[in-house]
Amino acid sequence: MKTDSTESMPNEHEINHSRRGLFRALSRGVSQSANTLKADSINTGRPLGAVEESLFSRLCNNCEKCVAACPQNILAMGTSGPVMDLSFNHCTFCQACIHACDTQALNTLNTTDTGWRPTFSKSCNAKIFDNCQECVDDCPKQALSLIANSTPILNDDCNGCGECLSSCYIGAVS
Repeated sequence: MKTDSTESMPNEHEINHSRRGLFRALSRGVSQSANTLKADSINTGRPLGAVEESLFSRLCNNCEKCVAACPQNILAMGTSGPVMDLSFNHCTFCQACIHACDTQALNTLNTTDTGWRPTFSKSCNAKIFDNCQECVDDCPKQALSLIANSTPILNDDCNGCGECLSSCYIGAVS
């Protein structure tokens, strides 16, 4: 028995929805892949501009030139090479460490983000007393916002510079 061709064909609305759904899914997958790639390309803990860790460990000769070149003194030598520590100062993205690197373990391809992100403790004065916004005021990227009696909210503009950590006088940012 032959089926009627109009019965087996989906109606026009279903076709458009399916196509739209397909393109949404594809674009969502592409944007998620791009975000994953961006996050994966940042070698958190290493100096600004550090290449992927396995390559970094082969290229870096532990010469300490990047550590000496950093005007903010946020780089130190660890057991496996230079590391970034934002505990006492912030990164200005001056790229002095990159320019000091002779081996290309640090390069200008990864210079827009350190990979670090702040966390805010419950002892934050903005949450407890609603009277502080030092970190919000000092953020060079305006990546923080405040809601009354709440810890600061971080948005996607954060580049991990650590300025909020430096500006918090009670140590509520880590």
